Amino acid sequence: MFITAHTSAALWISTRITDPILAFILGIASHFLFDMIPHGDESLADHVQGKKEKFKYFIRVALIDMILATILVYFFVSHGPIVDPYVLYPAVLGTWLPDIAWITIEYLKLSKLYWYIYFHSKVHNFFNWQYSIVYGVPFQIIVTLAVLKISF
Repeated sequence: MFITAHTSAALWISTRITDPILAFILGIASHFLFDMIPHGDESLADHVQGKKEKFKYFIRVALIDMILATILVYFFVSHGPIVDPYVLYPAVLGTWLPDIAWITIEYLKLSKLYWYIYFHSKVHNFFNWQYSIVYGVPFQIIVTLAVLKISF
């Protein structure tokens, strides 16, 4: 799932929790829960040839996604409910960390941590059902907006 959708979960968590450590832990947990839901971005880079090129493509998509997520956090902080930034930012970090860890492990080729990539892949394929990005992007936008709606 895109970081922007995960970020919406962090925003919701920050409106319900006052403990930053718990917000961080729930952010990580929500990341994996959201990733269990089939979300249609599994075939995102199917049109790109080569492992290195696919990885570069994923990095570009991830950077755009993180910029959108950062804008979402800014909008939430400036226009949303009053939240404690000491709770909000750990929740956001918690929702981002699993994907940052995956990218870091892949990029740095940290073979001793490949168990994490295997675990993350298993979470993504929990229901063993995939669908097209054509449906995945609108689905993730709907999820993001729905979670934001309940956050305000």
